[in-house]
Amino acid sequence: MTRETQLAGAFVDLADSLADDFDPVTLLDRLARHCVEIVGADAVGIMLAGSRGSLRTMAVTDDSAALVELFQLQVGEGPCLDSFRSGRPVDVPDLVESTDRWPQFVPLAVRWGYRGAHALPLRAHERVIGSVNLLLNNPGPLPDVDLGLAQSLADVAALALVHWSPDALRPTDIDTRAQAAVTTKAVIEMAAGMLAECSGISLPEAHSALRAYAVHRGGGLVSTAQAIVRRAVPLERVLTTLPRA
Repeated sequence: MTRETQLAGAFVDLADSLADDFDPVTLLDRLARHCVEIVGADAVGIMLAGSRGSLRTMAVTDDSAALVELFQLQVGEGPCLDSFRSGRPVDVPDLVESTDRWPQFVPLAVRWGYRGAHALPLRAHERVIGSVNLLLNNPGPLPDVDLGLAQSLADVAALALVHWSPDALRPTDIDTRAQAAVTTKAVIEMAAGMLAECSGISLPEAHSALRAYAVHRGGGLVSTAQAIVRRAVPLERVLTTLPRA
């Protein structure tokens, strides 16, 4: 498959906010995956602003990226936060050279295997609603064309996100839509936590079971998570979708 074909598919994938199974968490997971597959990042983390501008991690491509994103939020420093606050890209080809800028963040990121970072604003109609963090295992810049592609993918995803209108909330502005997306993430995490606690499986396994059951029942991930939280679906039924050892 050519890169042009990949790009065309990615833009369609991210722009289809009218699909029956569309939800913001899946959308941002797709954005993260496309940034790895097309742009060449080794890992990606995506944050979104909720109420009062507080950021929440919405999508990551692996556990190490999840820890790096969480640590940024805990210490209040890092490329993702700077990009969100400034509304501009933050390019750091070698994190070690930015230790003075982020004295707490850099040592942990390097410890987890990342030497470069490029953070991009997630923006809709000139409003910054979050940020995308492209993490690299080796120091060095990403080509300008790749950074431009990543920003274009992020812009398309952000526009799809703010045109998403959940039935329960009917948001009317960008901030409310962003908060609605953060709320859906919280519901999904709660449902996965319930599954993990009930069965003793890990959270990644619980997320896999949740997604598999959503596909099995032909519903969206968010509506499935909501049904689990409401206890409208027996937890044991969801867990039957886990592959047997």
